[in-house]
Amino acid sequence: MQRFFTHIYLCLALFTVQMFVFCTNKVTCHELTGRWTTQEGQEFVFQNDGKAMWLTRFGSQFDTVFLAYQLDCKAEPATLDLLHFYSGPYSGKTLFGILEWTSDTSFLLRYEPGMDANVRPREFDNEMTMKFFSAK
Repeated sequence: MQRFFTHIYLCLALFTVQMFVFCTNKVTCHELTGRWTTQEGQEFVFQNDGKAMWLTRFGSQFDTVFLAYQLDCKAEPATLDLLHFYSGPYSGKTLFGILEWTSDTSFLLRYEPGMDANVRPREFDNEMTMKFFSAK
């Protein structure tokens, strides 16, 4: 009988440890390089070297803006800053963003333009958040 309870105790202990590991090992980032689209006319193409292109579709034409980006997966939520715009309305500014992966092929992004990180959003909302999908 003691052996039976020892076995039950060990199973419960193992289950508790597995649940703790599962809950604390949350994946916060996936591979960002590649082409991402909102499927509504906005696209990003992220390169390995921290450079990116932002494409906005107008009919059959694209407006292309070159920029740099910085992804910090250790922040909670993860941050994605878009900076060094070479042209366009954000030239000289940084878009301070938060990013949440919804899967390995999609993420939510919300950002605010500004001169320092104090403008960074603290949470996502339905109105200002964009959802991007992998366009691979």
